[in-house]
Formats: sequence, structure tokens, C-alpha cells
Amino acid sequence: MKRNRLKLEDRLVISMDVGKKSELISECHKIGGLVSTVKLGLEVLYNIGLEAVDVARSFGYRVMLDAKLMDIPNTVNGAARGIAALCPSIVTMHALGGENMLRQAKITLKEESQKRENRPPLLFAVTILTSLDDGDLGRMGFSAGHIDTVTLLAGIALKSGADGIICSPNEVKIIRDRLGTDFLVATPGIRLAGDDRGDQKRVNTPGEAVRAGSDILIVGRSVTQSGDLKGTVEIIKSEIKDALKQ
Repeated sequence: MKRNRLKLEDRLVISMDVGKKSELISECHKIGGLVSTVKLGLEVLYNIGLEAVDVARSFGYRVMLDAKLMDIPNTVNGAARGIAALCPSIVTMHALGGENMLRQAKITLKEESQKRENRPPLLFAVTILTSLDDGDLGRMGFSAGHIDTVTLLAGIALKSGADGIICSPNEVKIIRDRLGTDFLVATPGIRLAGDDRGDQKRVNTPGEAVRAGSDILIVGRSVTQSGDLKGTVEIIKSEIKDALKQ
């Protein structure tokens, strides 16, 4: 997936934060094909199981499998073999897992997908969760703030062959300035003006994220709990479209 080939419907990924199969089916119905990809994260995977991937794909959606893997390379390699069989479009791993973990996982995803004559999933590396700020990082022993830490981890991920990185919308411009444009950036922590931040600390609007250089916006509660899912999706897509023109 190249940056210049992204369609408008590819630029918004809706996070399916549900715990029941019936709820997942309902949400997939409600979205109605307004986006190309849905994100299935830990809440879905541990409550519904891996069949959630097939459920989402049965509606025609591509799947961002938000596995957030981080373990020794051998263990992640084993998981990557199983993930390749699920045929997601994107899979996430923590950049904190290190170069070897990311590099070997990327190779395994490619090889296992090719055996099945499938397109390998893109590997996106998670930098620092959007629920953490400088105070949190300091208490965890990080000597640098979130800006430098995110940039460092993004660099490690890209050196390891990751196709993209995940960071908050507030770090995107700096990452683009420091690391370039030849990779994808996906941003959670997206909130419409007036939305509750919830447990997120580093957030911004869809338009600001895109203007900073974000390619893909990952949005959950602002859409699924809005009371007007389709209307909210259209508002976000409109913000993305306007930002791309600037």
C-alpha cells in the first residue's frame, strides 16, 4: 500500500471495540462499507476469538489485526505464521520488541503468505501508546519525553523493515521532518472537536492529523458511540478530504 494510492475510504479505520460476536456483526452492518478497513484489537480477539477476523472479512472489510505483539523473536515468529493464515491486511507489533523481532516477523509474514499465494499483511510498529504522556514515561524510567522516544522507536521500526508506524497525531509532523515520507503513518488518538478524550492523553482532530502527515486515522469511540455512526464517519471523511487539499 503506497501513500499516493490510498483512497479516501482507506484513510479511516474504525476500531471495533466490542466483546460479543453479535455486537461485531451489528457494527459491521452499521458501517455499511463506508470504510475499507476495520481494526480488531485485544478486546475483540480475547472475547470473540480469531473467528472475528472471518466475521469482518465476510462483510467485505479488510482487517487491521491490532495484535500489538511483543516477545522474543522466536515466539513472535510463531505467532506470525498463524497470523499469515488469517489474511489480515495490517498487523501491529510493538517497536519496543526491537529490531530482530520486527525484522524476523516481517520475513515470516511474507514467506508464510506467499506459501498460501496471499498478499502479505503490512507490518505497523506501535511506538508509544496514546494513553501515556511525559509524566507516565518518566515514571517508567524513560529519560526522554514522548517526542524523542516516539521518533527513536519509529526509526528502529523503519530500519527493521516495518511498512509503517503508529503514533499519536501530535508527533506526526516531527516524524515526517526527521524520518521522511517513504512510509505510512497511522494515528489513533483522533477526536472530533468537543469529543471526550476518554483515557487518551495525546489526541488531535482528523484534519490536524492529516495536515501533519498522517495517512490513516484509527477511530473508535468517537464513531461507534456517537449515536450517528454514518453521519460521524462522513464528517471525519470530509475533514480528511479538506485537509488533503491544503
